[in-house]
Amino acid sequence: MRQGGVIGARAQFPCPAGFRLTPIRRSDTGWTEYRKACLVFVYRSFLFVPGARFDRFGKAVAAGADAVIIDLEDAVLPVDKAQARTDTLTWLGAWRGRHLGLRINSPRTAFGCADLAALAGSAAATRADFLVIPKAETAVDLEIVAEALGRKIPLIPIIESGRALANAFEIAKQATGGVLFGGVDFSASLGADLSDWDAMLTARGTIAAACGSGGVPAYDVPFLDTADTDGLTTSTRKAKAMGFSGRACIHPGQVAAVNAVYTPSAEEIADARAVLAAMDAAGGGVALHKGKMIDRPVILAAERLLASVR
Repeated sequence: MRQGGVIGARAQFPCPAGFRLTPIRRSDTGWTEYRKACLVFVYRSFLFVPGARFDRFGKAVAAGADAVIIDLEDAVLPVDKAQARTDTLTWLGAWRGRHLGLRINSPRTAFGCADLAALAGSAAATRADFLVIPKAETAVDLEIVAEALGRKIPLIPIIESGRALANAFEIAKQATGGVLFGGVDFSASLGADLSDWDAMLTARGTIAAACGSGGVPAYDVPFLDTADTDGLTTSTRKAKAMGFSGRACIHPGQVAAVNAVYTPSAEEIADARAVLAAMDAAGGGVALHKGKMIDRPVILAAERLLASVR
């Protein structure tokens, strides 16, 4: 990707862990430059690993997901939560990698408050690149987490109820790391069928729109049938077409299929580069690509796609 323009190279503006600079195009010069404001890093895939199984943390990291989420909530029995929290912070103290997140318990629960107190007082917690906030009902939940931690870290709330969906746009405004669709609990609360794509269409569409409005990525619910790779690929493609940026996984065997869907093809990359080349060649004037006028949404889509290339 071209890095000319007024601002220049990304290295001039270092970002906090979990964030990155985003390329934009100047309307007056047609050149690519980088915003000084740091925007959220976009992941293709998350892989959950139970917080009570610290012996699996290393294996999860090696599974190929863009990020691993250590789960202190649903994957841990109440009697084991204190030990899981201690083990996780101990493991994090020796962690020197990147793209690792923690799903804490809901800040509306005693377990969540204990998680926040432990994280706020632990230097090891700074090793995490983002936090996942389950059962976020309103934007206030995220404000509480941010203020309790006393430091900036990307927050990814999970929308898991009708109330949360009604507040999706406000939640997305505070979701500095994106929003995850918690379809399992959401469908259960409605008595709906998660496996029925049409039944979840309104929820997915609302979350995608809210994230688009808030300028953060939307992440889809895990596909529960770990043996159905074709079904996983099909539903992931549908989610991508709706505007979702990635998907959570519950088994290492799901990661490759999800990454494949969210990885731009050689043809898509070439097309995006051709769009930007046409803009450069036009010298700020009207530009055409494949017989169609190139407008701002087309330019931004091309920039976004190229920025996602790994």
